[in-house]
Amino acid sequence: MGNNQTYKNRALKSLEGKWVEGILTTLFYVIIAGMVGSIITLPMGQDAYTLRLGTQGVWTLICLPLGWGFVVYFLNLIRNQDISYGRLFDGYKDFLRIFVAGLLVLICEAIGFALIIVPGVIVALMFSQTSFILKDDPQVSAIDAMKQSAKMMEGHKWELFKLWLSFIGWLILGLLTCGFGFLFLYPYMYAAFAHYYEDLKAETQTQVF
Repeated sequence: MGNNQTYKNRALKSLEGKWVEGILTTLFYVIIAGMVGSIITLPMGQDAYTLRLGTQGVWTLICLPLGWGFVVYFLNLIRNQDISYGRLFDGYKDFLRIFVAGLLVLICEAIGFALIIVPGVIVALMFSQTSFILKDDPQVSAIDAMKQSAKMMEGHKWELFKLWLSFIGWLILGLLTCGFGFLFLYPYMYAAFAHYYEDLKAETQTQVF
């Protein structure tokens, strides 16, 4: 396994000549997953808080396969595979499996964070490779993909956590630019995570796959 800088350098290398695609895909995802949900709830008024919250929650669930498509888009990118914008919606072609995995991971993370921050972070790290596994194995079930992710991450949680933390400065910068910086940060960050998965898969392949 490499160090944080190794994955960042490899991410930048993979994005050479592909920044426009990465940024536009990020923009599409943010608009659909974030802004559309907010626009839908606008006519409900400020008094209908429960209805607004419920509608936003339903939209979030509907967008779970879209979130999966966004994550694995960057796996395609670093592999020099098809990165047309339609790839963002691939999760809806396998809706049930992708949706169930996304929902189960979301529930597990929510329970973990409800038990204070540390358990939530551990759970998030355990299941962090689920999306990539679902991409690489079209036959694996949602639960088995989560199990494989947990197995792969044994002994590697602190390693990935440090990679996550290494982007904190960039996240702060993204906030200071009113979110504009995230259009550049997300491709950089998720390409790095995709490279991390490739190394992790190679190292654990005999035990997991």
